[in-house]
Amino acid sequence: MKKNLLSASAAVLLCVSGLSADSLKNSLMSAGKEDTPMVNLDNIDLAKKEQKSRADSAVVATINGDNITKEQADKYLALRTQGRVTDFDKLPSNEQRLALINEMAIPNLAAMRAQKELSGEEKSAAISRFWMQKKLSTTKVTEDEAKKAYEELIKAVKEAAKKQSKEEPKMPKFEEAKREIMLQLAQDKVTKELLESGKVKLK
Repeated sequence: MKKNLLSASAAVLLCVSGLSADSLKNSLMSAGKEDTPMVNLDNIDLAKKEQKSRADSAVVATINGDNITKEQADKYLALRTQGRVTDFDKLPSNEQRLALINEMAIPNLAAMRAQKELSGEEKSAAISRFWMQKKLSTTKVTEDEAKKAYEELIKAVKEAAKKQSKEEPKMPKFEEAKREIMLQLAQDKVTKELLESGKVKLK
């Protein structure tokens, strides 16, 4: 759990929607009680010399008995605030520290519940979806590839309309369609790689 905590927490952080740059700058999500205020970072005085920090190896919290070190908390705090705050011990209050630890705990607690409550088939499907998302995010598609695919699509639509003696449908401009085309091309690349690496036979 110790090694996977930061990466799991980071994955959840990337999925958090509706947070503006200002809110990231000024607050941390509180995963505690509903009436717990957002963690406000405005009160942090990074220049205060009397604010002593513990060693990186110091245990700052536990999650179901597993130790969370200050180094782990510092890294997550830096990630959460986009590098603006990097010292867990400089959060002004215990409430703010607990809010951060609660947020770090969410993906791990969810993973524990998933291990107990999901069927083998559900776990396999979840892993497959996660792998596909990860693979798609690292699969490169150039703008030239996207333009070529767009031009081929336009050509195919025009030819189909001509054969059927129909009016050509209005097509979106390249810039409007680029994102979806690049995603589709990435999916095509991943699918091709999977099929080439596997042994699929029809009998």
